[in-house]
Amino acid sequence: MRTPVLLLVLGAALAQAPRPLQVGALSGEAIYPGGRGVAYGEARLVAQGLGLSLWQGEKEVALGLGSRYRNFPIAEEERQAAATGSAWRRGREVWVPLRPLAEALGLEYQVQEGIVLNLPWARLLGAERGQGRLLLRFSREVNAVLQEGGVLFLLAQGEEPGFRQEALGLFLPLEAPPDRLYYPGGNRVALEWGPLPRPSPLVLLDPGHGGEDPGLLFGDLKEKDLTLDLARRTAARLPGSRLTRTGDETLPLEARLRLAQGASVLVSFHVTQGSAVNLFLPEARSAPLGRNAEALLASAPRERAALLRAHAGDPRRLAEALERTLSALGLVVARAEGPYALTDIPGAAVILEVGVERLQTEESRNALAEAVAQAIRTYLGGP
Repeated sequence: MRTPVLLLVLGAALAQAPRPLQVGALSGEAIYPGGRGVAYGEARLVAQGLGLSLWQGEKEVALGLGSRYRNFPIAEEERQAAATGSAWRRGREVWVPLRPLAEALGLEYQVQEGIVLNLPWARLLGAERGQGRLLLRFSREVNAVLQEGGVLFLLAQGEEPGFRQEALGLFLPLEAPPDRLYYPGGNRVALEWGPLPRPSPLVLLDPGHGGEDPGLLFGDLKEKDLTLDLARRTAARLPGSRLTRTGDETLPLEARLRLAQGASVLVSFHVTQGSAVNLFLPEARSAPLGRNAEALLASAPRERAALLRAHAGDPRRLAEALERTLSALGLVVARAEGPYALTDIPGAAVILEVGVERLQTEESRNALAEAVAQAIRTYLGGP
């Protein structure tokens, strides 16, 4: 009985012993931390052998291929690394689990006498040329490296005019290096020249209530219909703006908040009794960018302020712009601050509540929509 037991122990020990590792054209060894049967390879060797990008910090390491990447927290203890699937710091080197990396980046992973990690050559499928832009599409994700006189696309091949095949990949000679090189996904690489285009701020208009929530009732009129009508009229005067709802659908607060997170400007429309016009602003803002936006906008030069408003904003300045355009219509605007969930976003957000008496005619609705649109344009610094 002792011989089979010894054979089992010996077999398990051999299975966890270091094995040869072939990574592209480079050779090394695969190890098995903690005896759990998971092969690890040295991160720098894997990156060099397959032309992967490598980023390594004190607590994390990441390897990438085009728009795909896999990051691993770094564990100092062997058992912890093996138990959690983390990278392992072994002396001065960092080792990463090979199979999870291969699955994340689309690498070929084979177990033979040792471990073979490979990356098939990519093929250039097409090139789209535009003003100051070149978009290349490959059969898989590739990494591009800026070199003197051009860009090298690692482990890629193709016959597109203007390219030159080299031992390490496909080389594109360029008279001037691109100002930006990035991976937009879909096996594409983008090269761009010239200044970055100015970001387009997102204006989000929120018709309050909707669907199963009619809001207040004013005889035959429902608040949800009045807010949608006002939001549509305002959107027609602001090309590129969006509505949180375009029809009579139920939209919970959580869904409105998700949509609002990327908005530079948010105006949420509501209707109340009488002729009052009220503006509701956040009393405090939880997002760090939102908390600092007011001070930044107050001191930033014009161009920088316009850029900042595309990502953050000052609801008080937006409210001031609304007060001016609404006052021009002869309306007295009351302002209040409080813990209104929908206004606590990085951008500038306000709730505009209009008395139903201000919405009795087509002319008055159009005038109100134009006043709101003009205030938003003024706040964003546009015409």
